[in-house]
Amino acid sequence: MMPGVPPNRALSGRSLATDTTAATAIALLVASLSACAASPPPVAAPPSSSPTRPPSPQKHGPAAVTPAETAGPPADDGTVGAPPPLVVPGPPGPPADEASGPASSRLAWVNPARCLSSCAFHPGPALVRVNERGGADARGPFQVHQTAVGALRDLLSAARAAGHPIKISSAFRPYEEQVRVFRGMKEKGRAARPGHSEHQLGTTIDLRLPTTRAIDWLVAHVAAHGFVLSYPPGKQRVTGYRPEPWHVRFVGREVAAQVPAGGTLEELFRGRPELAESRDCVDCPAAASRTSCGTLTAKGVCEGTVLSWCYDGARAAVDCATFEQVCARDGGNGVPDCVPAPAPTTASQSP
Repeated sequence: MMPGVPPNRALSGRSLATDTTAATAIALLVASLSACAASPPPVAAPPSSSPTRPPSPQKHGPAAVTPAETAGPPADDGTVGAPPPLVVPGPPGPPADEASGPASSRLAWVNPARCLSSCAFHPGPALVRVNERGGADARGPFQVHQTAVGALRDLLSAARAAGHPIKISSAFRPYEEQVRVFRGMKEKGRAARPGHSEHQLGTTIDLRLPTTRAIDWLVAHVAAHGFVLSYPPGKQRVTGYRPEPWHVRFVGREVAAQVPAGGTLEELFRGRPELAESRDCVDCPAAASRTSCGTLTAKGVCEGTVLSWCYDGARAAVDCATFEQVCARDGGNGVPDCVPAPAPTTASQSP
């Protein structure tokens, strides 16, 4: 994604439950990165993982680029639930309409190990140009799949009505562009490999979130408009990507309603693989689309602030520092993960 910002912020119901979550979101936002990749929009406050809520941000979101990217919970040994075998159907089918979702009974399933069923898939004439407010605009800088345009427009309109001027930061990104983005990205884990990015579908959008309240509002209302948050806080081991509270994907209300509170589309697909389709990347034009784990294990290692591990046979990496966390062994299971940075200790003074 690119694969587009917020101390660990668990999503609860339709709102971010704790100040810790809020800090996480802000921390990520300030990092302004994106499993979606490219440079993020200006941010006034940080995103993901810390017990205190940072100062109110001005603009959170992913890289502001024109046109721009899910594994069961980790087991005690740090591995993710065994994935179902890859299927090899045709190109991902677009949603049938704005309310009901995909016409094809299957949605594209991408993560560090899974590619689109047609790796270089392009929506072609189904793409519609829109402006930053989501309105159809022949001169608009962004392209969105026609089946997601109405739902996106309604989502942003509802946000504005609620006092949150959320705007589009990036949307569709073709395979060739993702190749360039991935190859040029120096920061580990910021950009998805080409063929693995949700942005290639045209139904995925990175949003500019102006405040922490806007983040909370989005979490509470995104599903009602047929969208899901692909990479919520605290799910990096599940999704294979860093938290991105601005990254939303249109799947239709029916599917969005099946994603549990605080859960991910990845977890839904692992539990119900008949809903999704993907491929093993053998048809990808660029070598950058494929990777192996080498000596990495599913448990993984910390390399400074970077968490690296073998995700279903593919190398995955997340820089915990981008959302103000550190890479360390999780106290619960001893597996390396991104965790809140320890609070600084102050030396006691003698009377």
